[in-house]
Amino acid sequence: MDAQEAEKIQVLLVEDSPTDALVVQDELAHAKGARFSVVHIEQLNEALAHLQAQRFDVVLLDLSLPDSHGFETFVRLHAASEVPVVVLSGRADEELAVKAVHAGAQDYLVKGHMGEDVLPRSIRYAIERQRAERILAESEERYRLLIEGSPDAYLVICEGKIVFANAASLKLFGADRMEQLLGRPILAIISPEYHDILHKRIQNAHANGTNPLIELLGVRLDGTIVAVESTSSPFIHEGGPAVRVVMHDITGRKIAERMIVEQAALLDHARDAIFVHDIEGCLSYWNKSAQRVFGWTAEEANGRNVQSLFYRDPELFHTTLEAALRKGDWMGEASMLTKAGSEVLVEGRWTLLRDADGNPKSILVIDTDITEVKKIEAQLFRAQRIENIGTLAGGIAHDLNNVLGPMIMAVDLLRETVTAPREVELLDIMEKSGTRGADMVKQVLFFARGVEGERTLISPVRLVKEIEAIIRDTFPKGIRVVTDAPEGSWKTSGDQTQIHQVLLNLCINARDAMPGGGRLSLTVRNRQIDEQFVAMNPAAHPGSYVILEVADTGQGILPEVMRKMFEPFYSTKAVGKGTGLGLSTTQAIVKGHGGYITVESEPGKGTTFQVSLPAETGSGLPQLEAVKGALPHGEGELVLIIEDEASIRSITGQTLEAFGYRVMTANDGAEGVAQYAQHASEIAVVITDMAMPVMEGVPTVRVLLRVNPDVKIIAASGSTAKGLEAECLVEGVKHFMPKPYTAEAMLRALHKLLHSAA
Repeated sequence: MDAQEAEKIQVLLVEDSPTDALVVQDELAHAKGARFSVVHIEQLNEALAHLQAQRFDVVLLDLSLPDSHGFETFVRLHAASEVPVVVLSGRADEELAVKAVHAGAQDYLVKGHMGEDVLPRSIRYAIERQRAERILAESEERYRLLIEGSPDAYLVICEGKIVFANAASLKLFGADRMEQLLGRPILAIISPEYHDILHKRIQNAHANGTNPLIELLGVRLDGTIVAVESTSSPFIHEGGPAVRVVMHDITGRKIAERMIVEQAALLDHARDAIFVHDIEGCLSYWNKSAQRVFGWTAEEANGRNVQSLFYRDPELFHTTLEAALRKGDWMGEASMLTKAGSEVLVEGRWTLLRDADGNPKSILVIDTDITEVKKIEAQLFRAQRIENIGTLAGGIAHDLNNVLGPMIMAVDLLRETVTAPREVELLDIMEKSGTRGADMVKQVLFFARGVEGERTLISPVRLVKEIEAIIRDTFPKGIRVVTDAPEGSWKTSGDQTQIHQVLLNLCINARDAMPGGGRLSLTVRNRQIDEQFVAMNPAAHPGSYVILEVADTGQGILPEVMRKMFEPFYSTKAVGKGTGLGLSTTQAIVKGHGGYITVESEPGKGTTFQVSLPAETGSGLPQLEAVKGALPHGEGELVLIIEDEASIRSITGQTLEAFGYRVMTANDGAEGVAQYAQHASEIAVVITDMAMPVMEGVPTVRVLLRVNPDVKIIAASGSTAKGLEAECLVEGVKHFMPKPYTAEAMLRALHKLLHSAA
C-alpha cells in the first residue's frame, strides 16, 4: 500500500445487493474533501474474516445478508470489532434505528434517501465520534486508575450521602468493603463539632465551586478519631449534581506537631539557652531560657544573625563555626553580650546538623550561663589566695614579731637612762616605727584570718585629728585638708589600730585620686538611723551611728570600677603601686565592727566615702588610751624566761633586771622545765614563748603545771592561730601577751600577776 493509498479512508462495505453496492461506491468515489478505498463483501462471515485480516476505518453494514438478517447482524459484527459501524437499511424503521444507535452504531442511513454528501459526512463523523469515545474512555480509565491509586480518600457525595469511595477512603475510615461506606451520610464519618462546617462547605461547592483546604476530624468505623485536610468541589455524577470531597490523612503530622510542641515546651523549661542557626548564623529557633540568658524574645531573635546579636568579637563566631564544621561539634567558654549590653559568660556546646544528603545545614547551640559560677570560682580562688596569705602570714608572724619585739622593749628600757632631747626624739621615732610595724603585721593578719584586736572606747574626733596631722606632714602641699569634727560627737567601740587604718586607707585613695591637688574633707557627725533608712540601706540596722566621712574633689570612680573596687586584689593602680587589699580590708574592718560603708562618686567631680559605726553612748569599755604613769618595779622576784629567740630573751632579761627582778633563762621548753624543776621554790613567775623547738609552749605549760599546779605562767606568742589564747588560758596560763609587746605591757602584766597573788 503506497502513501497515497494510506491517506484514504478504508471502508468495508457489507452489502449483498450489487446495485446498492455500486451506488455507494460511486457516491464515495465522487465525494468532496475525502478519498475512500472501498472493499465490497456480500456476506457477514466474509466481513468478519476481513476485519480480522485488515485494518478498516469504518464499516457500512446492510442488515439483510445471505448469512444473517436484521438487528442480529449488527450485534455480531459490532461484538467482533471496535471499528465504527454505519448501518445501511432499505427501510426507514425508526425503532430499529434507535435500537442500533443505542447498541453502538454510529449512524443509521436509509438507502435511497441519502442526500448529496450525506454518506461521506456520516462516515467522517462516525470515525471522529469513535476516536473521541476512545479517547474519553482512555481518559476515564486513567482517571479511575488515578483515583483508585491515590493515597488520599476520594468521595463523591450526592444528596448528603456517599455514592463513590476509592480504596484510600476504606483505609482512612477503617472499612473492609466498599458497601460499608456507600450510602452512608457523609456526616456519619465526621466528628460532630465539624458537621455545620462541612454542611456549609457542601452547599458552597454546589453554589460557588471549589472550597479551600480545611482541617477536620474524621470518625473511623470503630469510633477512633482521625485528623484530615479536606477540600470539596462540584462534580457531575451519572448526569446529576454531586460534590467531590478529597481528604488527606494528617494524623501522623498532627502527632508529630504535638510532639514538637511538647518537645519545645520541654526545651523552654530547660535552664540552658538552646537555639538553632544556619551556617551563616541566621537564627531559626530560640527557647525561653535563651531569652532569660540573653534578654531577646523569640520574636526579636528569630531571623536575625547571631553575630550582630550577641557576639562582641565576630571573629569568635567564625572560629567556632569552622571548628564545628570540621569536627562535627565544639565545646568551650565564650563571652557574649546581652540585650542590655552587659557581659554574660557561657559554656557553649555546638552540634552540626546535616540535611538528607549529608550536607551541613544548621548548628544546634546549647549555652549554659556560667557567669555566677565563674564569680564563685573567682571568689573561691581569691579565698584560697587569702587563705594562702593567711598561712604565709601566720608562718612569718612569729618571726616578724620576734624581730619587732626587742626594738619595742628596748625603747622603754632606754627611756630610763636617756635624757638628751635629741636622743629622746630618736627613741620616739624608734617607738613609732616599731609600733607601726607591729600594727601593719596585725592588719595583714586581720585581713587574712580575721584576727580581732583589743576593743576599746574610741573617740572619732581624736582619730580625725591624728589623721589630719599625718596628712599635713606627708601628703602633697597641693592637697588642702578640711576637717569638721565637733567635740560633742558620739564615740564608738572597736580596735583603735583598725579604725585608724580605715581612715588612713580612704585618705590615701583620696590623695591618689587628686594627683594635681584638690580638697580632702574629713567629717565626723552623729546619725540616728530609722527603719525607713534601713529599707534603703539593707546593710544598716536601726540605732545610733557615728559617721566618718572622707570626701575628695578628684577624678571620681567609673561605674564598672565601683562594682569591683571592694573585691580583694582588685586595683586600678599601676603594678607596684597598690596591692588591691586596701578597700577590701577597709570593708572587712567596718563589717567586723558592726558597721557599713557607702560610696558616692561621679567621674570628674570627686568621691565621698561614708563609714558608719555603731555609737557607744555609755560603755564600760576602757578608754582609748590610759594615762601613762611610772612603770612598776619588782622586789627581787625570780622570773624564768623560756624563749628560743636570743634577742628577745636578752632584751626581756635586761628589762626585768633594770626594773628590780632577778632573771633565769632557758632556750626551749625542755630546758625551761628542767630549770623550773630545780628552782621551783625560788621562781615566782614563768614567762614562756608558745612556739619553740624541742618542746612547744602548750606541752611546756602542761608539764610545769604537773610539777607545780600553782605555778604562775605568762604566755607570749607572735602566732595568730585562732584559739591559741583561749587554749592557753584553759591550760592554766594566768596571762597571755601577744608579740610584739612593750616593756610597759610586760611589766604591768607581771606586777598584776604578782600583786594578785600577794
